[in-house]
Amino acid sequence: MIIFSACSNSSLCLLQFVWAFYIIVIKVHGEYVNDDAKLFSPSIEYEVLGPSSFPKPTDLLEPYGAVPVVQPTHGKHRSDVDAIFAYAEGYNLNYYLHFVETLFATNFKGDLVLAIAENRLLEEYVLEYLKSIPNVIIYHSDMDCFDTDRITPAPRRKMPSGGLDIFQMCQLHEVYGWIDLEGRVTRKAKDMREGRVVATLRYEWYWMWLQHYQKNSWIMILDARDSYFQSNPFVNLPRKNNTNLSSGLLYFFGENAEATRLGKSRKNMNWIKNGYGQPVLDALKDKPTICSGSTMGEAVAMEQYIRALISEKDESEIKMTGADQGFHNYLYYSHKLVNVKAISSITVWAQGKGIINNLGALRTKTLAEWGNYNETTSVITNWDGTPSSVVHQWDRDKALHNYIFRNKMTQLRGEWKTKT
Repeated sequence: MIIFSACSNSSLCLLQFVWAFYIIVIKVHGEYVNDDAKLFSPSIEYEVLGPSSFPKPTDLLEPYGAVPVVQPTHGKHRSDVDAIFAYAEGYNLNYYLHFVETLFATNFKGDLVLAIAENRLLEEYVLEYLKSIPNVIIYHSDMDCFDTDRITPAPRRKMPSGGLDIFQMCQLHEVYGWIDLEGRVTRKAKDMREGRVVATLRYEWYWMWLQHYQKNSWIMILDARDSYFQSNPFVNLPRKNNTNLSSGLLYFFGENAEATRLGKSRKNMNWIKNGYGQPVLDALKDKPTICSGSTMGEAVAMEQYIRALISEKDESEIKMTGADQGFHNYLYYSHKLVNVKAISSITVWAQGKGIINNLGALRTKTLAEWGNYNETTSVITNWDGTPSSVVHQWDRDKALHNYIFRNKMTQLRGEWKTKT
């Protein structure tokens, strides 16, 4: 067994030792589902002695005491409700309609918090629609981005195809700052981190939003473009009646282990290898992929998990889009979260057995052939035959893709036009 210290970057190392003590004994930390215990067991070949707490993203700023100061451009957080966070920039109206309308059709009563593109880059009617929906909170992701040389400013993020350039290196200026005793912002901070792709940078938005919610609120982070809802994902969750007590539960969701593993997917291999090296890839290559685009937990646990993921980018040299999935799997399989006091347990739900059903790996045959898509009712089911609460990565299957584009989105667009 190889045991590594969690700290490699000197400045971040100092911060981690300020907030953390290192424990020699690795706890058995996590709950597993049915027969999947061995499937998702952390690595015994590669374990990290992780800290009891990870630094805040603001801790790199001087002087000490910076806090998030960015405010939503629309809507207001409600601290005592559950929330869904999504980085959702660059889509046309149909995608927003599909995500938002299917969510609120489930009688979801919490907040939906979205980061969308700055006004000049928004597709037609998007802002008008989102502002019309109660309990939607909007942030504009106005970023300073650079071309692929990571030096040349790129004031326009549009690509020739019309989409936004997700491969640029970007920074978030003036989202953190310092406030006086009356709560007034006295100064805003420049982003001290090197540029990072938006798929990595989005976790800083998530961390900022988490500060608005009580510790026992349940939070879901979810890819918006390729997800929709069939029932309310927040019903029947374990909850503490006393708001001062939070148990620190985290839910991770796997991809299909029969179809793929970390060592079978070229993208996942590259994220792990480029982020951590060949020895780590060798240790984790047979592990099932855990999806970083679909995670749930109590806010107290999610806050530390997101801090940890941001810290992985600070320590790593990797700059690839999608590297957050490498960080996500590394944090779990290396046991790096095991000593975090705010996280009491991590449940990894196998594909098709939990609240969120990740379909992306099921491409060796159609979803109908797999047996979890009824083409008559257009319902996606878990392996036990019950409808999946959240459907993620729906666009990989031709039949489901065609149904969503030709039927569901057209229907929702027509209904919205009738209302307006």
